[in-house]
Amino acid sequence: MLDVAGHNVGFVKKFSGLNLEGTVIEHDLGPENIVKKNIGTIKPTEASVVMGIAMGKGMYEWIKLAFDKKYEHRSGAFTAADFDYKATSTLTFHDALITSVGVPKLDGGSKENAYFTIGFDAERIEWSKAGGESLKSKIAPKQKAWVASNFKLEIDGMPTKTVNAIEAFTWKCSVVRDQVGEGQWAAISPAKVTVPEVKFTCGYREHEEWAKWANEWFVKGLRLDDNEKNGRIVFLGPDQKEELGWIDLIHCGLAKFEDAESTANSESIKRFTVTLYVEEMKFNLNYTDA
Repeated sequence: MLDVAGHNVGFVKKFSGLNLEGTVIEHDLGPENIVKKNIGTIKPTEASVVMGIAMGKGMYEWIKLAFDKKYEHRSGAFTAADFDYKATSTLTFHDALITSVGVPKLDGGSKENAYFTIGFDAERIEWSKAGGESLKSKIAPKQKAWVASNFKLEIDGMPTKTVNAIEAFTWKCSVVRDQVGEGQWAAISPAKVTVPEVKFTCGYREHEEWAKWANEWFVKGLRLDDNEKNGRIVFLGPDQKEELGWIDLIHCGLAKFEDAESTANSESIKRFTVTLYVEEMKFNLNYTDA
């Protein structure tokens, strides 16, 4: 069970990280030519959480604030349990920051459930043995289904009905640690944000409009701010209509336009590939508070 800012995150498929490590400092040679060593700065390793789209308020707002550059330090705890849902240990983290949000590959032919991969760094952690309390009643309610084929892409003024796949991508924010004395926990602050490119494939019946934009963009040089476009990647429910959430794509331009190979007598659907650079992303979910 993962708790963030007092809210249960819900179903966690995988959790790793928040291990302890310290910077090893070497000193001058001592007696008998032995290099003396000790531990300097202490820090936890980065955490990684693989989870579904139905996240609690604590996690959702934390991610959204990071995308909006309103970074917020949050604390929480990860509790492990045995097969009978009895708590065995608790890892408490303090003053953590979101460092990455990975969106899985979205594929129209997939029947697999889709999961985000969330990374965060914490300033300090504490491990404690749990008392065997039951977590069964605390597990979040059944989540809304999100399958990797349930999505749509929208780009201003462009046809996107034949988009059959969007490649996986990861939004990142690096953190820096303050310089502190030996044996102390270092405070962390947000640093550079890396907004990923978005790569997708389309059916060839929409080729003409995309080729026209590519010609204007690459050949005619119409690639100023006013020529950029906005869009959305929308995560859909089982009915392909309900919007479970979306990522806004702000100030997008063509990074690459790839035509499909032409093969004689082929019965496969001909497709082409578009890669967009994105200056800014916004994260939005119609979440259920767990």
